[in-house]
Amino acid sequence: MSKKTDNPKLITFGKGGDTVHYSNSTLTGYGSPEHPHAADNKRGDIPEGCPVINKIPAIDNGGGFELSIHGPMVNVDLPDNKTDKAPEPCHWFESAVSGNQFGVLLKLQKVSKIKKEKYGPLDSVSIPVFIELWKNAGAIIGHFHNGFIIWD
Repeated sequence: MSKKTDNPKLITFGKGGDTVHYSNSTLTGYGSPEHPHAADNKRGDIPEGCPVINKIPAIDNGGGFELSIHGPMVNVDLPDNKTDKAPEPCHWFESAVSGNQFGVLLKLQKVSKIKKEKYGPLDSVSIPVFIELWKNAGAIIGHFHNGFIIWD
């Protein structure tokens, strides 16, 4: 793992491991909430109060799986409680990506608009909004304190 030049803004744990979210990048590992890898804080860069989301209980109960596929992404640099809605792509772009994974995401985004859902999979939300969505889906929320994760 390389040394990052900025401090983490969010830590998440999922079925595939742990992710440390920085401005414009992430660091991933194979850790769990009990044994972090990327989020182990051996680098000493995780700030006091950094929010932590354990998505595993939410995924296990089904609500988190839905949110993982159909819910928005987090943009750790958005101001609190702000969202960044994905723009409507032009027909040419939509046709060009129709046979790949991004094309599937575009279809899911369109479905979210048809269903009048608040967010689609190509929308981005701030950290507080992201935390609230995951908390409502059954995730466990915590924060870093004195270098350790404290679950709320």
